[in-house]
This record gives sequence, C-alpha cells and structure tokens, in this order.
Amino acid sequence: MKSKTESSREVISQLAVEMEIFEQTLRREFTGGSPIQAAACDLVSRGGKRLRPAMLIAAAHLGEYRQNRAMHVAMAIEVIHSATLLHDDVIDHADTRRGESTLHTDQGDHMAIYTGDFLLARGLRLIARSGLQLREMARIADAVEQICTGEVAQYLGRNKVPGYRAYLRRIMSKTGILFAASAASGGYCAELPDDQIRLLWHFGMRFGAAFQIRDDLIDMDESKQSAGKPTGHDLVEGVLTLPVLLASADRDFRRMLDIFLNSPRSHRDVQELIRLSHQLGAIRQSRQILQRQVDRCGETLDRLPAGPGRDMLFSLLDLFH
Repeated sequence: MKSKTESSREVISQLAVEMEIFEQTLRREFTGGSPIQAAACDLVSRGGKRLRPAMLIAAAHLGEYRQNRAMHVAMAIEVIHSATLLHDDVIDHADTRRGESTLHTDQGDHMAIYTGDFLLARGLRLIARSGLQLREMARIADAVEQICTGEVAQYLGRNKVPGYRAYLRRIMSKTGILFAASAASGGYCAELPDDQIRLLWHFGMRFGAAFQIRDDLIDMDESKQSAGKPTGHDLVEGVLTLPVLLASADRDFRRMLDIFLNSPRSHRDVQELIRLSHQLGAIRQSRQILQRQVDRCGETLDRLPAGPGRDMLFSLLDLFH
C-alpha cells in the first residue's frame, strides 16, 4: 500500500504532466504570422502561476476526465484572464509585469487594447469548440461581467476606506469570480452533479478571496515584492486593501490616512502607514482572515468525493503555506 506522501507526490506529478500538455496546447493555439497573433503568442508564452487552468483541470479529474474538453475551457479562461491583465496594464500605466516590459510599453496602447480584445474573442472561440452547454458558457460570461463590475467598483472607490463587506464583495467580483468559474467549469467538463458543481464554485470563490488577501499582504511586504512593483503600490494608487481597512479602525491611523490621501504621496508616508499597520495588528489580523478563507476551502473540498481530483485541488492550497 502506498503511503499518503507517495500518493500525494503522484497526484502532484499527474497535475504537472497535465499542465505541461496545457502549455504546449496553448502555444499551438497562437501560432500565426500576423502582428496581433505574434503579440498574443508572446503574452501567453510568458507563463505565470496558471492557477485558474490548474484548478479547472484538477476539478475535471473528479469525474470522467475528458482531456480535450478540459484543455479547451482551461485555455479559454486563461486567455480571458490574460486579456483583463492587458487592459489593466494600460489603465494603470504599468511598465512591467512579472519582471518583463508590458505590451503597451513596447508597442503602444492601441496594440495592447486590440490584443486584449483579440484574446477575448479567442476565448469565446475556445469555449464554443469545447462542447460546453449554453448555461455553462453563460456562467463564464457572467464571470467576465462580474470582473468588470468589480474593477469599476475599485476604480470608483479609490481614496475611500471601504467597509469590510464592501471589500469582500469587491474582491469576490474582481478576483474570486474567475476562480469560481474555473472550478465549476472543471465540474461541467466531468459532467458532475449540480451539488458538486456548487461546492466547486464555492471553493473557487473562497480560493480567489484568499488569493487576493495574500496579494494585499504582499503589497505591504518589501521582502516579497516582485520586480517592477514597489511596496505600497495599492496605497499610492488609492486602492485601500484589507490591512489598511483594518488599521483604519484606529482614530490616529485614520486621520493620518486621510491626510495622505489628500496630499502628494511620498515613499516615506507609504512606509509609515505600513509600519503603523503592523504595529496596530492589522497585518496579523489580515493573515488570520486569509487563513480562515483557506480553512473554508479545505472544508469545502472535504465534501467532494475522495480521489485524484480532490487531492489535486488540495495541492493548490499549498500556495498559502
């Protein structure tokens, strides 16, 4: 009998093999000689965590695994995600992403926006080729609408301290929803019963919330900054995240924050607000809220059938450890 560790390694290895197939299939999808094809190919070839397609492929292993269908839907969701990032980079005037220059920096805003639109169209084509039913396609379309709603809510809410519930709604819309659609789509690919698809949806939503809170914490931790994104970037942009929201319960912090938001923003002021967030316990509280979301992810997975698919989904939670 295999040990739990050996079984876990096999499952992780199996998912890694599927993700390599995904990468190869994705690159083949964007071969072509036109400038926009070349731009799209370069973008998708840069990689990333690929968490959304990994989640979909893992969920598709909960039932009868249909690789071709799963790969098409996973590619669709990944290119839709890439399109949203392209548009974000233009809006944010971002010079780099993952340590590389952004498309709009290299080729201009027009090329970046058109390439984003091209990727959205290719995502629709991939979904159509997957064989998903109309209601399943509609769920993915609803997710894209929710992303736009969440991003607009964040934009209109700049320089304002959100309530906790408003913050959760925002991160569920802008981040959680596409993870939820990924997990549920994996269930659709495997033709799972509706109750299991609902569990996958909730798992993806909670995973996405945890992922966004993790990102909020990284933004306030200089030791974890990636190239091209300075510490406190969200603060400078007036996007007030969970640690700042929690620290704002302190009257003195809130007064200092109000002054910061209505004045020219210096690196020194950002560092002072981050220091106070630590001192007031807001970073620690945020980590506790993050852990609660991760725990709820695990509790949701416990209600799904045991097997390789569930083990693959559990392995994705290693991101938070």
